[in-house]
Amino acid sequence: MLTEHYDVKTASGRTVGVWRSYDESTRGSGRVVVMAPGFGQRMRSGGALALMMVRNGATVYRFDSLDHVGVSEGEIANFCLTSLNESLSAAVDSACRTEGADSVTVVATSLAALAALHHAVDEQRTSGIVLMLGVVDGRNTLLNVIGDDYLDVPVDTLPPTVMIDKYEVDPRAIHREHPVVDWWDAHSTVTALAALDIPVWNFAAIDDDWVQISDVHKVFAEAGRDPAEHVVEVEFSGHALLRNPVALKSLMTEVTRRVIGAGPEAEPEIPSFEEMVALRGTERDLERQHLSQRDR
Repeated sequence: MLTEHYDVKTASGRTVGVWRSYDESTRGSGRVVVMAPGFGQRMRSGGALALMMVRNGATVYRFDSLDHVGVSEGEIANFCLTSLNESLSAAVDSACRTEGADSVTVVATSLAALAALHHAVDEQRTSGIVLMLGVVDGRNTLLNVIGDDYLDVPVDTLPPTVMIDKYEVDPRAIHREHPVVDWWDAHSTVTALAALDIPVWNFAAIDDDWVQISDVHKVFAEAGRDPAEHVVEVEFSGHALLRNPVALKSLMTEVTRRVIGAGPEAEPEIPSFEEMVALRGTERDLERQHLSQRDR
């Protein structure tokens, strides 16, 4: 897998780091995929899945979101969905322009599901969406993770920071965007899903402390999408998928199968364990190189 790194500017002029990965032998012949990272994830967090999709013919774009961890502009203390959506839009625009494509397949993890669905509705440059542990009710997820629902309280009652996973986040950014876009509420996800006429799958963990699988089934059903067809239940996972290599490998295989349009009988090519381990070191170096070249 060959990976190029570069920066793009968003509509507001902010800088987003992008990686483009491809196989020289299949360059330009397969699906164009944009991966949207989950909360606390960097581009290199999705390296193994990118490698598997590239090995099976895809050209894969990754990006670090604004106001997040990674090489893009801003800090995770100011995380919000609108920054994630702005970053996704810039990455999709770059992918379409570079590949000469009208649309891409989006693979979105966790909270990025909310941005990916609304981006697909608003910009209509998405041909399919695969969600990995995709959040469908942001309000419930925040309640599960933070322990309180701060979306509708007076702004002067907000705490200085809240802990999301292991990161301190200023809740004001999320609080400010909620009345404007309402993407944190389940009814907004239902509306987005119902408006789309493209394939959407959600790989949902049975035991997930961020996402209740009953919420996933309910939202898809209310949007007119049969959960039996569009929701794939993942066992032995939980939300910290990267910590469960057995579940992760199985999930990556099924996600790749849907991305490349293969049938259930098809067996995607799976990179070796040694390749995946080596990739981790390579992409740590690539991240450092991306930052150092920008600073010159």
